[in-house]
Parts: sequence; structure tokens; C-alpha cells
Amino acid sequence: MKKQQTKNFRIPKTRIRNILVPLDGSKNSLRALNNAINLAKFTKSKIIGLHILPTDVSSLSIIELMKPLSSIQSIGYEEKLKKNGQKIINTASLHCKQNKVNFSSKIIKGNPAFDTIKFAHNKKNSINLILMGSRGEGHAEEILLGSVSYHVVHKSKIPVMIIK
Repeated sequence: MKKQQTKNFRIPKTRIRNILVPLDGSKNSLRALNNAINLAKFTKSKIIGLHILPTDVSSLSIIELMKPLSSIQSIGYEEKLKKNGQKIINTASLHCKQNKVNFSSKIIKGNPAFDTIKFAHNKKNSINLILMGSRGEGHAEEILLGSVSYHVVHKSKIPVMIIK
């Protein structure tokens, strides 16, 4: 009887240092933040909160699109989006501070799906993990193209953890 050779499979040691958490204010994104906080405590890593201000109507939430058309006009609307984004980031920062986890944030303009990937793949940000909710605020483009999380999972070269 031949002795079966076993290969030595070693797991490369990769330390999680920076966790990217895309935040849109939905319950799932806050649930993802809570899971990121738990993971960050365990791995002693930093959380980077990312909020993306939509630049086109297809990225707006369905709730926003159902309002009268005057609400999606550019006059004053961009400022409303910025204030809402800052409120979301402030809430996330407070959660991290209360749990003694390092937190930094970024608010950018763009398409949530594409710009999450672009931000994560930027070497300057050195993201090791993307942790996000399975469904967000319900963007209009989900009807035709699929959700932001679906896009991120399929396009990311960085590990992605989806929270339901």
C-alpha cells in the first residue's frame, strides 16, 4: 500500500488593517457597521466609512424618486444630499467612538456601485476588506441592473463580506 502524500497547505498571513463600510443610512448598512465594529475590535483594525452622493437620477433611492419632481431638481437638492450624507457619517463615527474603534470617513460624488470599487481598489486607501449590507436604500437602478452589493461582490478584487 502506497503512502499517500499530503501537501502542506499554508494559509498566507494577511492582516485586516482597514475595513471599508459603504454607508447609505439604511438599516442594513448600520447592521454592517455594527459587524465591522465587532471585527475591528477583534483584529485591531480601522473602519473607513464611505458615503457616495449620487450624481445621476438612477442612483437615487426609490423613495426620493416618488416625491414630486421638484425635489430632484438640482437647486438646493445637492446641499440636502450633502447634509444627509454628513448625518449618516456622524452617526457611524459616534457608534465607532462609543465602541473605541478607529474610524475615518469619506464623502464622494458618483455612482455607489462603481465608486465603491474604485475607492476600495485605490492603493492609497489600502483596504483589506469591504463589509456591506445586502440591500441598501433601494436604488432605482436595482430594477434594471442589480444591486450595489451584487456589483461590488462581482467586481471587487478585495474580499467582500455581505451582511443580511
